Amino acid sequence: MRSLSIAACFVVFGACGGGPSHGVVPLKAPNEELILGEYERHPPDGTTAIRFRADGSVRLAKSKALLDSEPALAVGTWKTDGAKLTLTYEQGACTEAPGDKTGVYTVVVSKIGIHFTKVDDSCARRAAIDGQTWWRLK
Repeated sequence: MRSLSIAACFVVFGACGGGPSHGVVPLKAPNEELILGEYERHPPDGTTAIRFRADGSVRLAKSKALLDSEPALAVGTWKTDGAKLTLTYEQGACTEAPGDKTGVYTVVVSKIGIHFTKVDDSCARRAAIDGQTWWRLK
């Protein structure tokens, strides 16, 4: 019985201390840093690719191989406010009607990709990304 009590004391003391110290967990980079790069959809959702640049420009192409080719599906700008992403297309898709140029999404950005949830977007072509995850290329 006495050896059982001693063993119980070691378990209690081991749980209370003696383990690695836990420091402050570093904060994640803001979305405006994390989002930079290229992403693509995987089938069956399609093969569309998108590039977010540090200068605030965005380019959408039919595939990753066409990201630097003309014409692009859409060209415009992006900005984030926390988890909110605003996409504004100036050329290509979603530019026919003035109200369709801008779409707003909540995004979750990680090392492997970006997940879109529509907040407000009147352009059906762009709004197709609602609920999709696009996979990081670079």
